[in-house]
Amino acid sequence: MEKKQTESSRSTLKNGIIITVLIVGIVVIGVSISYAYYSAWLRGNATVPKNDAAILNIATNLDSVSAIDAPRLSLIDGSDYLNSAEKVTFTVTNESTSNVNAAYTIKLVEMNLSRNLYSKYFKWAIVINAGTENVMTYTGDFADSSIASEGTTVDKENPDIVSNQTKNLFEDGESQSLVIGAMDTVDFYLWLENDESVDQLYLTNGSFSGKLSIDVVPVK
Repeated sequence: MEKKQTESSRSTLKNGIIITVLIVGIVVIGVSISYAYYSAWLRGNATVPKNDAAILNIATNLDSVSAIDAPRLSLIDGSDYLNSAEKVTFTVTNESTSNVNAAYTIKLVEMNLSRNLYSKYFKWAIVINAGTENVMTYTGDFADSSIASEGTTVDKENPDIVSNQTKNLFEDGESQSLVIGAMDTVDFYLWLENDESVDQLYLTNGSFSGKLSIDVVPVK
């Protein structure tokens, strides 16, 4: 009987875990401009005299690209997320009208997440400049034992949402640099990772929504 139940669960999972996912693009540009700050960072830099104001003009199309809007997510094996996962693609540009370099980080804000999706199997990845020699990849998951333990189940009618959460996708120490005139192309992936050794049926009926946020600061 247990074997039949397991096979039935696998069939359900392969057809896609029923989970509501919505990623909406929103741009939050955190640029702090002051003479003291820039003179400290730029002292001795002949391209920006100490008495000149620093100019940082950042452009992105994140607010206009298509969002992830998926009624269900399929289980994906390992690195196959690059081919099969839901994703958002956008650009970040340090315009040629800037006179300082930029550094940016990305996070998820206004997250609303059902407790069963605080899981090591609910994965995200950021790939910057895919297909180039300068490609950078960041990966992680949504596991957080302080909020919910792995294997928590939810009821379809009452999914027990934890609201208004924020998640840094990479930290300030890992910020991406953009020289004047440079553009990065960013792919953000979201998926459920398959594990044949575990009954992952508890991941069903989950709900997730959130917004991607870019924070940008000037650097020397």
